[in-house]
Amino acid sequence: MSGTLSLEGLSSPVRIVRDRWGVPHIHAESRDDLFFAQGFVQAQDRLFQMDLWRRSVQGRLSQVLGANFIERDAMTRRVQYRGDLDAEWASYGPDAKAVATAFVRGVNAWVALARERPPEAFALAGWKPELWMPADLLNRTDLFVESRGAIDFSTWRPASAGPEAIDVLADALRRVGAPPFFVSLAADVKTVRLKPDTTNGADSRDAVRGVRLQPDQTRLDHPSRHYLIHLHAPGWNLIGATAPWMPGVAMGHDEHVAWDATSARVAAPAVDVVKVNPDTAHQIDEGGRWIDTVVVKDAVVVKGRTDPFVFESDYTARGVIIATERERHVAYVMRWRGVERGAVSALRALNADRSSLPPLRGVPSGSAGSGFSRTTDTSAVVFAHPLAISAGTRARFNIGPLTMPVPPAPTLRVGAGSTEWDHWTGMNAPGQSESPDSAHFKDLAAEWATGRSIPLPFSERAVESAAEATLILALRRR
Repeated sequence: MSGTLSLEGLSSPVRIVRDRWGVPHIHAESRDDLFFAQGFVQAQDRLFQMDLWRRSVQGRLSQVLGANFIERDAMTRRVQYRGDLDAEWASYGPDAKAVATAFVRGVNAWVALARERPPEAFALAGWKPELWMPADLLNRTDLFVESRGAIDFSTWRPASAGPEAIDVLADALRRVGAPPFFVSLAADVKTVRLKPDTTNGADSRDAVRGVRLQPDQTRLDHPSRHYLIHLHAPGWNLIGATAPWMPGVAMGHDEHVAWDATSARVAAPAVDVVKVNPDTAHQIDEGGRWIDTVVVKDAVVVKGRTDPFVFESDYTARGVIIATERERHVAYVMRWRGVERGAVSALRALNADRSSLPPLRGVPSGSAGSGFSRTTDTSAVVFAHPLAISAGTRARFNIGPLTMPVPPAPTLRVGAGSTEWDHWTGMNAPGQSESPDSAHFKDLAAEWATGRSIPLPFSERAVESAAEATLILALRRR
């Protein structure tokens, strides 16, 4: 799309250049306008996928898909973060909420247009897109099924549980945050490992691999779980990949360094087996005393039903009860990193995004405002070029640029074999849009199938030379 589009909510015009492969390069004059435009273009390309992700992680699929999703919705809600939202926002940095708010305003600007003329996916599905709120970005139950060990029940089965515990836990946990197949997350997500992992925590070899950022899936999903974007404004200049429903760049580079996130084993959930009072399901044994659980009632709206499905969740000091065995009078209590504040890694990456940070050469581990300094994080940021460090517990090596063998058929690749940022390449198959009819879809799928990548122009000169369409977002006067 080329031309000018007038929208409310901007302070200055924003220029969006789409390159030959459909990647948007956004040039704005302020932080808020930059992330407003990011929300706008990502919703423009992926609104239906974003809508399904939000319904899935919030436990609201039954509202549009019917009663088959009731149990999934209920379990997803049980493992949500329920802490203080102000503390949650503060954990991501001083301006994280402002960034998220601007991003959501941009999403809603496109939603307002889409509600007047719903995209084909919404028309076929039978519902209209809804407005977003900043708090929607704090949902993270999808991270449960992606974290290492989360679905390998045998690695963390409680010692006091019998062999039947595997079936009980598997039946309960397979429902958590797992989106329907058409969000492209139904199958197990397999992380490509080029070497065995022998570390306790973040894998240091992920840093040594350097500028070849790690793919996390080995099959062609549509739409892709990633979105390539270039963000440029005073204090910000970065390009790389993010989730379609998130602001910033979770893995990519600015003028100084590149970064990626590597999983840490401490993210694996912990499960305890506790005794339940035979006389009441809402008391568990703690040190020989019956302690009341905190009972929370919730209601799931179900398509085709007049009345919602009402269910109860039991919370204890150890965590949430996810399953019970009534005959044995035992309950399984789970705690995982997602119920703690600061667990949305894409929002934590905002602290690595800003180009106004001082040059990182010689900066010790854990500094530069990275926000990844705690060993209990679900992931650790890995800076790859020109200085590879982790803002976690250990410094990395100054390795310079590296080129690693390309793993088999990853749908996301970002990397380079040159010190020039304009020589970086990437692949996000099968493209930026969720519509198979969109421009470049077949081209990108063909490139992916042959193992090739596309250029990721970074300098203004390179962006202009690759430009295919330019859209100006202008301020609409009331």
